[in-house]
Amino acid sequence: MTTIVKNNWKLIIGIVLVVVVVSSYLFSTSNLQTVSTIPSLLEQENKELLARNTALNSKILDLKLSAESLQEIINGKDQQIYHLKLALDEKVNRINNFSILELERFFARLKADSLPH
Repeated sequence: MTTIVKNNWKLIIGIVLVVVVVSSYLFSTSNLQTVSTIPSLLEQENKELLARNTALNSKILDLKLSAESLQEIINGKDQQIYHLKLALDEKVNRINNFSILELERFFARLKADSLPH
């Protein structure tokens, strides 16, 4: 009976060793395949990200040029507004300094539509 038990232990240890060897072989080859595919996937993703980054940089440059152009237009319009305000202020000040006689002459030359009451 001790011989059978010893043989059973040997059989169990043999089966365990075979399972360990086979599983380590399977996992080691899949790990090698995974390890070899990961860098290529990362390289591909890196290339895609570089291309996307280049496209975004180009778009940023276009938007900066558009912003500068719009800022120039805004500055020109601000200058026009400033000069119009100066001209208006000069006219208001000139009219404000009119005497009563000058005011009557100024308003006499204006034509107004008057409706009969």
